[in-house]
Amino acid sequence: MRLPTLPLVVLATLAAQPAPPRDARRAFEKATAAAQAKRLDEAVRDYQEAVTLFPAYAEAWYELGRLQFERKQPDQARSAFDAAIHADPKYAAPYLMLATLENSGAHWNQLVDVTGRLLQFDAIDYPQAWLLNAVGHYNNRNPETAEKSAREAERLDLRRQFPGAWRLLGQILAQRGDFAGAADQFREYLTVAPSAADSETVRAKLADAEKRLGNEAGPANTPTFVSDTDLAVVRFQFHGSRGEPPRELTRNDIEIREDGVVRPLALFGGPHVNPNAVPVEISLLFDCSASVDQIGALTPNVFRENLLDQFPNVSIAIYGFSDSLVRFARPTRDAGTLKKAVDRIVSIPKADTPLFGSIADTIRDAGATGPGVVRMLVVFSDGESSSPGDEVRAGEAAGAAEKSGTALFPVILDKPAAAQSIGSQESVFEFLKLAAPTGGKILPGFMGTDVLPSILQAVAHEIQDDYVAGFYLSPDGKAKAHRIQVVLRSGVRGTLYGGARTIVY
Repeated sequence: MRLPTLPLVVLATLAAQPAPPRDARRAFEKATAAAQAKRLDEAVRDYQEAVTLFPAYAEAWYELGRLQFERKQPDQARSAFDAAIHADPKYAAPYLMLATLENSGAHWNQLVDVTGRLLQFDAIDYPQAWLLNAVGHYNNRNPETAEKSAREAERLDLRRQFPGAWRLLGQILAQRGDFAGAADQFREYLTVAPSAADSETVRAKLADAEKRLGNEAGPANTPTFVSDTDLAVVRFQFHGSRGEPPRELTRNDIEIREDGVVRPLALFGGPHVNPNAVPVEISLLFDCSASVDQIGALTPNVFRENLLDQFPNVSIAIYGFSDSLVRFARPTRDAGTLKKAVDRIVSIPKADTPLFGSIADTIRDAGATGPGVVRMLVVFSDGESSSPGDEVRAGEAAGAAEKSGTALFPVILDKPAAAQSIGSQESVFEFLKLAAPTGGKILPGFMGTDVLPSILQAVAHEIQDDYVAGFYLSPDGKAKAHRIQVVLRSGVRGTLYGGARTIVY
């Protein structure tokens, strides 16, 4: 996104600088008079003479660069603005013109750099610098920082001279799925700039946000959040070291790496920072043996009351297995669809239960929705694998979970028969081992109609403690597997659980 060239409120806050000599001042005055008379070639020549006579003449460098910018000579203008800044680092005008130049050329890194340097010494007087800083970060795919800068531009722009801040912030919020916030921003933009060149485009964006906002009221709607196909996200949890005071992570505490190389962090969310920022798909997998006979006795609102109402970014899928895997519902937020799916679980004939193979197959089936989705798999089972040869697939299930970034939550249900054999106890042990390495947790299950509500409440509690980090992929046209991992920065004491996945692109 490139904003049009912005009007400038130039305050030439010159610090105490050596006064230019008389001949340099005379050349400067001649150049200014020539510029006012539209004798531009003469003005450029005289400004060049002024800076030749006095190379530290910041104001002359600035005026020379401004003329070169107007004459569409960007390289010469950039050199002049750089020279003005070098001559007087506290002179704001050349920073603003250089930022406008970098914005018009789509040089986003340079735009972030020059506005950042200006805002370091004056973060109050130049809302347009905050706006241009936001534009640079937005186009560098750093929406969180872009949002902060755009909000600062809005806060400081008391005269509402730079409405682009409202437009940009509306676009950021719409991409995140905050359509109510986006609509507010687009309305404000149209109030400030009703006849702007892009006003019809913004009206269309407003209409789309209002339409999506209206759809969110429907019970079956699945909200749209940050789900850019180029955004890869990883879920993890953090436990501090023993003896350390409790703390929450910040984005500065972690790194996200692709094949061992640190990538720019485009998204960070935690318990109290940017929660519910990305879609979460929770798959419920039911072992259709005698141990889950009673699990289907549900009220229609069990999913909504215990999970969906609290998290607008969550959808749920339902699977069951006996001797083969059955998908009863794809990810959805419709409580009626979910109840019907669970009620159908008891229709699966009881047979051998390949527990670990079914877990691996469910992960693969559920993992087809792209890299911008967080996934969790809750497995209701007594932990016993009664299918010959299935035990050897425990490693396959663990590997599938690690590769896809799926957190596993084993739910041990009571077996309504005699005590389990030594072999089944080993199976239970392998089942429980799947939790911690994937960022999941063992959840206790007890027979009765309250099993599912209590488990959904436990999952809701886990989501509240989750962190998510993301970065933008850089496809090169040659699809291959890339390992993504979140790690703690040096000096941060504690342990991450989860925080790894493999993405093929």
